Amino acid sequence: MVKLFRFKHFRSRILAFVLLASVPIQLLLFTIIRDANINTARRNVDQALRVTQEIFQASLSNKRDNLMAKVRALSLDYAFKPVAHTNEHQTVLSTLSSYQARADADIMLLLTLDGEIIADTLQVDLTAQPFYLPELIEKAMANEYGEADTLAIIKNTPYLLVALPLFSPEASHWVVMGFKISQTFVTALQATTKSHISIFYQTEQDTSQILASTLTHEQQQALSQQLINTPWQLDKHFDLNLKEQNFVSLAGVISSSTKHHWYVILQASLDKALAPYKRLELIIILGFSFALLLLILSALVIAKKITRPITQLSLGADEIAEGHYDITLEIDQQDELGHLAKRFNFMAKGLAERAKVRSLLGKVVSSSIAEQLLNKGVELGGEVRQVSILFSDVRNFTQLCEQKEAKQVITLLNQLLTRFSANIDEHKGVVDKYIGDAVMALFGVPIADENQAQNSVLAALVMQKELKMLNKGFIKQGIEPLALGIGINTAQVLAGNMGSQTRLNYTVLGDGVNLASRLESLTKYYQVPILVSERCKKLSPDIYFRPIDKVRVKGKKHGVSIYQPIAMTVNLSEQKKNETEVFIQAINLYREQEWQSALTIFTKLNNNAHSKLYNIYIQRCLKLTASPIDTKWDGIFTHLEK
Repeated sequence: MVKLFRFKHFRSRILAFVLLASVPIQLLLFTIIRDANINTARRNVDQALRVTQEIFQASLSNKRDNLMAKVRALSLDYAFKPVAHTNEHQTVLSTLSSYQARADADIMLLLTLDGEIIADTLQVDLTAQPFYLPELIEKAMANEYGEADTLAIIKNTPYLLVALPLFSPEASHWVVMGFKISQTFVTALQATTKSHISIFYQTEQDTSQILASTLTHEQQQALSQQLINTPWQLDKHFDLNLKEQNFVSLAGVISSSTKHHWYVILQASLDKALAPYKRLELIIILGFSFALLLLILSALVIAKKITRPITQLSLGADEIAEGHYDITLEIDQQDELGHLAKRFNFMAKGLAERAKVRSLLGKVVSSSIAEQLLNKGVELGGEVRQVSILFSDVRNFTQLCEQKEAKQVITLLNQLLTRFSANIDEHKGVVDKYIGDAVMALFGVPIADENQAQNSVLAALVMQKELKMLNKGFIKQGIEPLALGIGINTAQVLAGNMGSQTRLNYTVLGDGVNLASRLESLTKYYQVPILVSERCKKLSPDIYFRPIDKVRVKGKKHGVSIYQPIAMTVNLSEQKKNETEVFIQAINLYREQEWQSALTIFTKLNNNAHSKLYNIYIQRCLKLTASPIDTKWDGIFTHLEK
C-alpha cells in the first residue's frame, strides 16, 4: 500500500490528491441519493398500479352489475314479452335496438331456449343460426338463477356479455346484453388513474393479441412481443422496456378458462416517475462537477510545465505510427523527460533510415524477398524447395530495338515489364531477375504456396492476355505487334541467397531451372505461346492442357512430356475443346506409329486452322510413313539446339 502512493512526479501527486480527496466522497453521496430516489419512485409507482388494478376491477364489476340489472328489468317488461314471443326477426330486432339505446349498451340478442339467434343488433342480418357463444348459455343454465356473464371477442372487438332467461311466466327465451371494452373505456380509466391499461388476450394455442390499450401502436407491438418472450407473474411487479421507455408493469387476470385467458396489464412510466428526481440528480451532478472542475483546473495549472513535453511525445508517437519519421522533438529539459525526448529522436532517425533501405530494396528485389531479408538478416546459403520457375521472352524485340530510338525502346520495355511484373505479383510470384526483355519469375519461394504450379500457369495466361491488349496500343503507335514465349517447370531446386558477402541475389539453381529455360525456347519451334512440364501440368488441376510433344532437350538424356495450357477448364469453349480432343486423338495415333491415320487428322486440322504445330506433325508423319517401322521408336523428338 505504501508503494502504491509513491509518486516520482509532482503532477501525479497533485492529481492523485485531488481525485482521491473528492471523487470517492462525491460518488458515494450521489449513489446514496440516487438509490433513495429510485426506491421512492418505485414505491409510488407500485402503489399507483395497485390502486389502478382495484379501480379497473371495480369498473368492470359495475359494468357487469349494470348490464345484469338492465336485462332483469327487460325480462320483467310486459310490453317486451309479446314481441319476443312473435319470434319475428325484424320486429324483435327493432325492439332490441330501441331498448339497447335506452340501456346504453353496445349489443343485444334474443335467443330461443335452444340457443338459436332470433335477432342480433350487432349483426342485423344474422337470424335462425346457432348462437356463436354457446358457452355463455351453458354457463347460465348451470347457474341456479339462470344468469351468466363472460368476456368474448366479436368481430375482433372485446365485449363483456351477460345472459338471463326471459320468463313469461316460464323461461321462454334468452336475453343477451353486452358492453364493448373499447379504447374509450381504457382511456377513461387512464384519465382517472394516470396509468396505462392494456387488455391482453391469449388462447390455448398460444396465439395472443392486445385488444385495447392506452399505449401507442409501436409500444403495443413491443408489449405483445415481450409478454410472449419474457417470463412474468400475475400480481407481481415486473419491468419492461417499450420503445426506449421503461415501464413498471402489473398483470392481473380478468377471466380464464382452458381455452383462453384475459389479462389486464397495468403500466406506469418509470421514466416519468423518476423525472423530478432526475432533475434533482442533475443539480447535484452539476454542483459536484463544478467543484471537481475547479480542483482539476488548479492541479493542471500547477502541472502545466510537466504536461507540455508529454503532449509533444504523444504527438511525435502519432507521427511515427503514420510513417512520418522525419521528426525532431525540441524539449529543453534535463530530467527524465528530456532524456526520453533524446532517445525518441534517435529512434525516429533509425526508423527513417530503415524505411529508406526497405524502399530501395523493394525496387531491386520483390517485396516479399525484401521483407525476408530485413526480418531475418542477410545470410548466404539456401535450401531444397519445390519451385515453379517461369521464363518469358519477348519475340522480335531485338529487331524492334534496331528500328526505334533508345528512349522509345526503354519506355516500351518498361511498360511491358511493369505489366508482366504486376501479373506475376497478383499470382503470388516474385520476379527473380530481368534479362533484357526476358523475365525470370519464381512461384513458391520465398513464401510457400501450395498452388504455386497452377498460379504460375495462370500468371502466364494473364501475361499473354495482357500482351494482346498492349499490342492494340502498339499498332496505333505504328509498332509491329509483339509475341511472348513462356516456359514453366515445377521441380525441386536449390533456393536461397547466393553471391558474396558484399553482393548477393536471391535465386534458384538446378536442372529444373534449365528445363524451364529450354521450354521457353521451344515455344519458338512449336509456335505456341506457353509450354509447361508434366510436373507443372499435374499440379494444375483446374486448367485444361493439350499435349504438345515428348522431347529430349539439348544437354539431357531423358525425354520429357511438354504441354500447352489452353484456359481454365470452366472457361473453355466447346469449339476449342472439340479441336483439342481431335488433336489429342491424332497425337495418340502418332505415338502408336499409326502414321497414315494420324496424317489424315493432322491434315484436316491444318486445313481448318493453319498452324505450324500441325504442319510439324504432318512433315513427321510423311517422313515416318516412308520409313520402315522401328520397333525401338519411343516417340521422343530430340532437339539439338537450345
